[in-house]
Amino acid sequence: MPGTSTKTDETQQIAKYWNDIAHDFDAIYTGNKGPIGRGLDRWLRRDIYQRFDWVMREAGPSADLSGVKICDVGCGSGRFVASLAKRGAQVTGVDFAPEMLKLGAQLAEREGVADRCKWVLSSGVDWKTDETFDLVIAIGFWDYVADPMPTLQAIRRLTKTTFLSAWPRAGTMRASIRKVRLKADGCPVYFFTLPQVEDLLQRAGFRVDKREIYGQLHCVRSSAVASAV
Repeated sequence: MPGTSTKTDETQQIAKYWNDIAHDFDAIYTGNKGPIGRGLDRWLRRDIYQRFDWVMREAGPSADLSGVKICDVGCGSGRFVASLAKRGAQVTGVDFAPEMLKLGAQLAEREGVADRCKWVLSSGVDWKTDETFDLVIAIGFWDYVADPMPTLQAIRRLTKTTFLSAWPRAGTMRASIRKVRLKADGCPVYFFTLPQVEDLLQRAGFRVDKREIYGQLHCVRSSAVASAV
């Protein structure tokens, strides 16, 4: 089918982009760059740090997450995975960029939580598993998904209770700039309005419980409902 081939090609294109820039992206968290670069990150990419803090808060009021199973879809270099595992959770990181998963595994080893972390090479939608999780997160992920519904339906099947997601906001000045920049780098990017996000989540079988805006992001907490597909 032509449409399926086009979708596969785009997924491979995006995976290659993120695999190639894995170390540069992780440097946003490590600060392993010059002072000007660190300053620009804190200014222009402030919401990357804000979304991290948001997930850590929403994951649970207690610092101890022992016994909690968590899945991070689009885990990147494993920053969320390792931090949640340090709180005692069993965490599975899913990503389609091998270099990202390699960085994540190395981070988990350094942090002493490798025994609580599992890594899966997959786009998420094509991951075949019978596992379910108390909490699923998908952060910095929807920017690169043209049609979120199949992946949301796959995530719903993984989710027992709570889903945390961050969506790039449509209609901002930075969205236009980012679209041009990433297109030049060969990476498609997509943006969403809050009504679109809420509609997608509800049709996939989630109830929207909480919405917050951090910079260029809609951060949404939702719950799995019994009527899910």
